[in-house]
Amino acid sequence: MRNRIFLTLVVAALGVVCPAPAPVHGTSAAPSFQGRTTTAACDVEAYVVDPDPKGLNVRETSGAGGRVVAVIPRDEDGTVLHLIASAPNGWVQIDRAETISGTVVFEKKGWVSGNMLGTSTRGYGTKGVKLRGEAKAGKIVGTIPPEAEVRVAGCAGENIKIRYRNLVGWLDRESQCPNPVTLCN
Repeated sequence: MRNRIFLTLVVAALGVVCPAPAPVHGTSAAPSFQGRTTTAACDVEAYVVDPDPKGLNVRETSGAGGRVVAVIPRDEDGTVLHLIASAPNGWVQIDRAETISGTVVFEKKGWVSGNMLGTSTRGYGTKGVKLRGEAKAGKIVGTIPPEAEVRVAGCAGENIKIRYRNLVGWLDRESQCPNPVTLCN
């Protein structure tokens, strides 16, 4: 009886420490962070699409209420950011920003809104790239044309969550082109 109680407590504790990911229902791409409050680690890049001439605000915490700790200046040619984490609210943590010409303009940790970042799909001829419902080999929920600019909605591992027209889903590393001045072919 003591072993059964101990096992029940261990299983309950594991459920708190390692919650199961939310399932994706139907054919639409439901957010993979549904029901989660923790961040997901990632290692991807995206470029700034924020139209503000003053630059992109970098915040101490995820969300518009976070204190601004830096501003990444707007660069005419573009600025590429390294994303290291993603929060369920669509904000991403960065640790580096570099202009296309190679000037490092930010090199510490901070949070930016994914709405202000973009990536392009790679140019695979006329077929486009597959958009998946989950970060790793999920069901295909749509196809995005080659060389299309998409907005960032999050990231996990080497996958980036994007929004394109009425689609939301995940692109694997091979489908991403995080450079605004090249086609990444």
